Parts: sequence; C-alpha cells; structure tokens
Amino acid sequence: MSKHASDNLRIKRKHLVWLKDAKGLSQSSIDKAAASIAIYDRWLKGKDYRAFHSEKARAFKRHLEGLRNDRTGASLSPATINGVLRDVMKFFDWMADQPGYKSRISRADIAYLTPDRKSEQARRGTLWKPHPSPEQVERLLSEMPIETVIQRRDRALIAFLFLTGSREGAAITVRLRHVDLANKCVQFDGRSVDTKFGKSFTTSFYPFGDQVEAILQSWIMELRQEHLFSDTDPLFPKTRVAVGLLRCFEAVGIAREPWAGPSSAARIFKQAFVDAGLPPFSPHRVRDTIAELAKHHCRTPEDYKAWSQNMGHDDVMTTFSSYGSVAPGRQVELMARFRHRGPLSDDDQVIQR
Repeated sequence: MSKHASDNLRIKRKHLVWLKDAKGLSQSSIDKAAASIAIYDRWLKGKDYRAFHSEKARAFKRHLEGLRNDRTGASLSPATINGVLRDVMKFFDWMADQPGYKSRISRADIAYLTPDRKSEQARRGTLWKPHPSPEQVERLLSEMPIETVIQRRDRALIAFLFLTGSREGAAITVRLRHVDLANKCVQFDGRSVDTKFGKSFTTSFYPFGDQVEAILQSWIMELRQEHLFSDTDPLFPKTRVAVGLLRCFEAVGIAREPWAGPSSAARIFKQAFVDAGLPPFSPHRVRDTIAELAKHHCRTPEDYKAWSQNMGHDDVMTTFSSYGSVAPGRQVELMARFRHRGPLSDDDQVIQR
C-alpha cells in the first residue's frame, strides 16, 4: 500500500470514529458517510487527500452527475448526489482542522462541493408524495395470504407499521415486552429499540380499525402460545433458512432473533403492495398516510399536538412540514371552497380562538 493510500485510510478511520464518539451519530449514519467517502476514494484513485483544490471539487461533481445506479442503471438522483456531496464536504471540513492537513486544505476550495441550489431546493421540498390511502391499507391486509408463519409475520409487520407509524428500523428491534395490548400502545425505548436519534416515546395505536389491531394481537398470541416466545424475544423474528426436501436452502419458519437490518422489512412491505396490485410504496410513506388520517380525526390544536407527539415529534410543525402536504387536487378543491363561502364571521373566529 502506498504512503498516500495508508494516510488516506488512517485519516478516514479517524473521521468515522469522530462521527461516532464526538458527534454521537448512529451506525447507519456513519455507514452512509463512509459510503459517500468511498465514492470519492474510487474517483480519486489513491491520490492524496491533501492535494484537494477547487478544480478537483468541480471535477468530482461532474463525475457524480455521470454515475449510474448499479441496480437500476438510472442516473443518480439529485437527492443521492446531494447526500454524497454533503458527506464529503463534512469530511474535508473536518480535515481542514487536523494536523498535517490544515495548511493544505482550504475551506474556500471545500465550498466548491456545495450542491447547486436548484437540486438542494428539490431535496428539501415538501411536495405531496403518493402514499397508500386507509382504504388501500384495509384492502391489502385483507388480501394478504396467511397460510404460513412467515406470511402471518409479514402481514403483522405491515399492520404494526400503520398502527404505530414506526420506521422499519425501529419495528424490527421491538421486543414483545414493548407492546402493551391492554392499553393499545408501544413503548419505543431508545435504549433497546433503534429509534431515530435514540429517542424514547410511547405510541398509541392509530385508528385504522379493530381488524388491523386484531392482526397484531393474533400474531403476538401465536408467538407466545405456539412458538413459546418470551418478553425479550423479537416481535418480528427473521426467517429461518435450512436445507429443504429438494436439497437446497429454503425458508422453513422463523428464528428466535431479529433481522440484522431493515432492508428485508422494506422489501416485504413493497412486495406486499405489488402483489395486491397496488403501487410499490416505501415504508416511509406510512407516515404520510397517518398525517392524512389526522385530518379526519383531529379537531383542536390539542388533538393535532397529541397526534404529532404520538409520531415521536416534539414539534407539531415537524408533522405538518414533513408529512402534512395536501394533495394537489384537494388543494384546488379547498381553495374553491374558500372562494365560495367567504371569510369567517366574527363569531366563528371567537370559537376557533
């Protein structure tokens, strides 16, 4: 290994340790930063980080625009490019304060890695995103097969995501002890559940109906009574694979341990919608569905605050800005209603206050 390559590896490892121990980032965030830096490393081809300058930054941005997704073959999205640039910028900004690098790396040159304003605005935009309607959720869960334990687990996983608004990374780390069926809520303990920023909070079930709640309840009863799972076992155990009758590996049941990562849960979620003849929604769109459901149940500021807090948000504006966008057709409908009915009367305004 050349001296430049070993120096690069050493300073990169030091940066990742800094992200973990000084900045307190989660392992998934650290892995994302490492992946972004790896893209820069492949483009750099072993050259010294200290040779960085504005022209290298501009050339790397052009390189990203020409890259394609390994799986789909499509060009990288603006969000992906911006994410890589931000991670690499943070890396060089940190290096500019390190001994042996501070005299070689200029922050004026680092600024050339800044994503363009148009794509950054598109990334931060709050446009309405397609998401499953409550009616589609009901249809999906009613049509999912339940002949095998794996199929029942998958159906319970999707029911859980909608009942709690949980991210799939948190859902796969929930243990049976965290679910309180008597009070219809889940304790997302940040010490043991992989919540965002390690936050702890309680989520009560959202009003998707008794049938959806019954799916989760039935699954928990099966785990405890048939598979003899205890409080410390995962709510959604991973698939157990073994050699089958055809002498090849196949799914034979569930293991008494959780998935290692959320990718399997996300794949199950998308495939379930496809199998039901619906669009392949992402699990994160669950929270958009829940924000839409709020419009049918919330009447007062306190209602909206409780709903938002139930999603794990400290600020109700987080719910509105991230998940509360109005569909374009609904926006036109509401504006037409405003024009038709005119402004609120003085009495109405007093009532709203």
